[in-house]
Amino acid sequence: MTITTVPPARVQAGLASNPTALALIEALFPAGRLLPGPDARALAATVAGYADHLPGLAPALRAALLVLDARFMLRHGRTFRTASLVQRREFLQQHAQGDLTARFLQLLSVPFRAAYVLDASNLKKVGSHNGIRVPNQIEQQRWRQQITPVDALEGHSVFEADVVVIGTGAGGAAAAYTLASRGLAVLIIEEGHYHDRRDFSGRLTDVIPKLYRASGATVTLGNAVIPVPVGKSVGGTTTINSGTCLRTPDAVLQEWMDAGLTELNPAAMQPYFEQVETVLQVQRADPRYVGEIGKVIGQGARALGFTQAHPLTRNAVGCDGQGLCQFGCPTDAKQSTNVSYIPRALDAGAFLLTGVKAEELQWDNRQITGLRGSGVDANGIRKSVQVKANHVVVAMGTFFTPLFLQRNGIQNHWLGRNLSLHPCGAVSGCYPDRRFDHAQRIPQGFGVADLAAEGILFEGGTPPFAAHGLLNPFVGAEFVDFLEQWQHTGYFGFMIRDTSRGTVRRGPHPDVPLIRYDMNKVDFARFQKGLKLLAQMQLRAGAQYVHFPGHTATPRIHNEKELDALFAQRLKPSQFGITAYHPLGTVRMAADPREGVIDGEQRVFGTSGLYVMDGSAVPGSLGANPQVTIMALATRAAERLAQKIEQDYRQSA
Repeated sequence: MTITTVPPARVQAGLASNPTALALIEALFPAGRLLPGPDARALAATVAGYADHLPGLAPALRAALLVLDARFMLRHGRTFRTASLVQRREFLQQHAQGDLTARFLQLLSVPFRAAYVLDASNLKKVGSHNGIRVPNQIEQQRWRQQITPVDALEGHSVFEADVVVIGTGAGGAAAAYTLASRGLAVLIIEEGHYHDRRDFSGRLTDVIPKLYRASGATVTLGNAVIPVPVGKSVGGTTTINSGTCLRTPDAVLQEWMDAGLTELNPAAMQPYFEQVETVLQVQRADPRYVGEIGKVIGQGARALGFTQAHPLTRNAVGCDGQGLCQFGCPTDAKQSTNVSYIPRALDAGAFLLTGVKAEELQWDNRQITGLRGSGVDANGIRKSVQVKANHVVVAMGTFFTPLFLQRNGIQNHWLGRNLSLHPCGAVSGCYPDRRFDHAQRIPQGFGVADLAAEGILFEGGTPPFAAHGLLNPFVGAEFVDFLEQWQHTGYFGFMIRDTSRGTVRRGPHPDVPLIRYDMNKVDFARFQKGLKLLAQMQLRAGAQYVHFPGHTATPRIHNEKELDALFAQRLKPSQFGITAYHPLGTVRMAADPREGVIDGEQRVFGTSGLYVMDGSAVPGSLGANPQVTIMALATRAAERLAQKIEQDYRQSA
């Protein structure tokens, strides 16, 4: 077993020797067919290692373990740690679902489950990645000389540029490339660091802290808690997305035109879509690497009368299906912006500062004159940066762009509002006679688009083994058996075009904004329809049973009669595992300042020189994966900005 090193004193005094923790581990993880029972002390030491890096975890776990002992004593007259193994396992099984004790036990077990499913030997036994071989060296292209990390900066640095671009995700990268290719002096500022395929090891405990903001802990609060992973490195969220590339639906463009954005019509946007797709090398996923899940969903879709089931269009020429799209592509096949747009921008003459956070816009009246920022180097020394520029493009993402603008004096009713998410659901199906080989397949390579016009788009969504282990309600032998069925479990997902809207406000930590989002009745009805149809696809394709990740009340559904019975109940969003990956709209584009924050050229109303070019600018929900839309809009806006700057130069010459 892989053990996180823990100081001996802490091992003796902390979680690693807590008798209730050891008793819980023994009860949670019996030996299975493939997976042995763990060394309780070694697994507890791994959890103690987690607690070293997550403030508050250790005291919370110690308190929860005391509660477990007290709860058990109320029922059995003895503490959990002194009970027999049989009694402990019976207790966990009795509270596997339904009541408050079940929820408490699920939360308590999460760090222990995480340590168990991320154990190196367990990952190997189920055929999952536990890191891959990465090159020691890669070709050093000329454009890398244009990157300056915070460690290489002086204590205070001053730069001048025509345009400063804040952020390297879908919008910022496309804008930077467009501006630099027109011969403008472009400086790109990125809070995260530059990582390449040498860093994309596939080892989750290594790559998630590098590539995900707040280690993936960004969530919305409302009538359901919805995780929304956000990237924090050069490439932003494009580095950790699944690579799906879809254009803005014509019906959505028509809605924007009806709202006054008449220039965003299909004919006018066509060349921008084509340009983005050329840069990203968009093409259909190779069926070889889609694998068995494509056959299963294709069969189930046909059984329901659907006809638009096919491999998805992606930005991954030469993909060999290593199943690691969300953790940095180890082959650079996926054309995330760290591989596509940013190198092109640097080749065209742009400069990139990494590890530097933009903090303060500088103004002369309402005209931008530059910005200040800072970063901390590897030795803990703070470096300050000042940039003199008359044009700033903010592309910090849907959650952080509105907060940055608010801190810098921008006032608008819509700022931080109008948040759409594309809530997503998933269904897994158990197929004892089929093998999915998840670690050698594209996690999201197949789709069913028959109901896209209704706001339901089915897309593959195979999670890593760790998520398979964490997003289920089973305990004891059932839990271990469910883990061992990973390669025989087909996962598929869907997203809805939401009508619900949320808000973003400053949170308790710079990386953790306060995000409020309540799913309304219309959206939840659509969400339930997506779940039910996807479950029917799996059952009609021959699944022994289906499971809704995150749903504890009915962990296994074996037939459509049981499915009908579930959805005949009065259900709530909080009863299902809901995720989201496409936050949009918090600095919405509009034809009028009463309806949005930025105009049709993506300039902040009432200012000169301040632009927003990222997902926050998108007027509303798309019903399609948004990276092509964001890039196309940014390319168009940056092209117009370049024309304006060139005209200003000609007039002043």
